[in-house]
Amino acid sequence: MPRLFASITAFVFLLSLGACVTPKSVEAPRVALENVRLLHARGLMQLVRVDLLVSNPNDFDIPLTGLDFNIKVNGADFANGVLNETVTVPRRGRATVPVEVTISMLAVLRQINAVERQGKLDYRLSGTAFLDHLLLPSIAFDRTGSLSLRTDGGAPRFQALEG
Repeated sequence: MPRLFASITAFVFLLSLGACVTPKSVEAPRVALENVRLLHARGLMQLVRVDLLVSNPNDFDIPLTGLDFNIKVNGADFANGVLNETVTVPRRGRATVPVEVTISMLAVLRQINAVERQGKLDYRLSGTAFLDHLLLPSIAFDRTGSLSLRTDGGAPRFQALEG
């Protein structure tokens, strides 16, 4: 009988520990578009560096182990990207994650023309972030915003507008 009581006590104790660390205590990181920088062209393709800003609202570091994303600009597909590197996002902090993607030169020219007419571009960033975390192995994200064209004397880039 004492052995049964000890087993039940241990089970209840472990169950109560599990209740302290529930998925509700883990907030999903937020992913936003920070910059889209034109690097160099290869024939009819353009190499582009996409900077994603990952924010961690939690009180512990989160190891980001990968990303899979799609960017639409003014409703049209613009870029798809994949990241297979580990980046640690600090507790209550942010990390910029650069990803190089190749897109159609026609898509770039179309968007540069649109931003010159409108002054900004509307974008939608969606995808999945993969985390090395037991309670939150992956999260879907979907973010909208606007981009402006910047040249700053160097290569042109699209920069996210605050808002």
